[in-house]
Amino acid sequence: MAKKVKQALLNKKEQKLHRYLIAFPVIAFVIKLITMSNIQGGGWLGADGENYFKGVDGLYADGLFSKAEILNYWPAGYPILLWLLALISITKLVYLIGIIQSIFFAWATYYLTRNLSKTSLAWIAFPVSLFISFNPTLSLSTLAVGYEAPVAACFMMVLGIIVSNKKDQAEFQIKHAVFAGAWIALASFMQPRYLLAGLVIFLIWALTYASKKQGLILAMVALCTTLLSPAALIARNVVAIDQTSISTNLGVTMSIGAGDETKGGYNRTGPEVPCVPTPPSTSVTDNQKVVCVVKWYLTNPVKTLKLSIYKSVYFWSPWSGPLVEGTMARNPWLKIAPTQDLVKTQSGADLVNGPFGKMISWLWILGQVVFLFYGFYILRRIDPLSKLVANASLSAVVVSWLISIGTIGDHRFRLPTMSLSLLLQVSAFWNLKKKVTKAL
Repeated sequence: MAKKVKQALLNKKEQKLHRYLIAFPVIAFVIKLITMSNIQGGGWLGADGENYFKGVDGLYADGLFSKAEILNYWPAGYPILLWLLALISITKLVYLIGIIQSIFFAWATYYLTRNLSKTSLAWIAFPVSLFISFNPTLSLSTLAVGYEAPVAACFMMVLGIIVSNKKDQAEFQIKHAVFAGAWIALASFMQPRYLLAGLVIFLIWALTYASKKQGLILAMVALCTTLLSPAALIARNVVAIDQTSISTNLGVTMSIGAGDETKGGYNRTGPEVPCVPTPPSTSVTDNQKVVCVVKWYLTNPVKTLKLSIYKSVYFWSPWSGPLVEGTMARNPWLKIAPTQDLVKTQSGADLVNGPFGKMISWLWILGQVVFLFYGFYILRRIDPLSKLVANASLSAVVVSWLISIGTIGDHRFRLPTMSLSLLLQVSAFWNLKKKVTKAL
């Protein structure tokens, strides 16, 4: 009888948690719909919104193999997705972007946390859903024209699939590898740099299998599925401009973040890294710029270390304040952030940009990193599944961080993996909360 009562109470608790896991994403989605109805045009342009729409214009006018320069300078994936929506309605395009991105984000949040709730990590499902659904910058970014929030949703889907695959020690199933590979394919279609993060996650996942054969099959299937994305982008550029490339801006991006006098952000100072064209050519290609920057890093280790520190600070910098660095001036959160009102007066500006503001900004940066690694430490100690979740989450965040160090220091670059960093940070915060509550 006691067992039945205990089971009934447990089932009731699980049902209550499930309702919250549904409610949080749904409420956040409704808030976004209300917000959309009060925004002129139905949404916001992200940091690169105008450039994405230029790509859509080229595709809308000439089709998939448009020769518009913007489509080969930058990866064409995200503009292609917007173009498909434009074919439905060009006048309501921004509304369609916001609604579809918001639905996807809500579903991914639910899918991840629902799978977590069926494991030893059920204790973090509630706070993770809450903090991700209502994080003002990450969640509201679904209403902006940009790849950041959709990529964050893709990573949540991948982690949810991994949890689903491993939670019951189920038999090896190829479909999980295909699904996970497909989501990373979508993420890298929108922004190819996240292909590397996906591949690292697959490797970590594959190594958890006792059978090396099963692990190898999983990794290969996921990899082959993922590579369909860059292959499609290369094929488009081969037909459009006769170049076997995904984009032609990597060297330019790396050059902005390197040099003797610069600090690694967009507001670079001093001369660029020297790069001489290979005769008989008189101009430097993008690939040659990449090689020149890599050589400069290798031959200037001290300067490289200093730049790495600067770029790391920029990567984790706040969205506003004296240490802000990056391309998030259009961050929806800044429309309601208290600091934005404070700086309108001289006394407020002195407070925000003075010693007190700098102290708060440094605490914010250090707090994010400390909670990130503390959450990683906490999850790794529970069981093999939580260890896998911790390893996969941190690896994606660190890869994104390293890519920023190799290119440009920009706090916007942490958004696509922010769903995973929040999972680790919330785990740390919730663990401390439990300890404090128990002590009291």
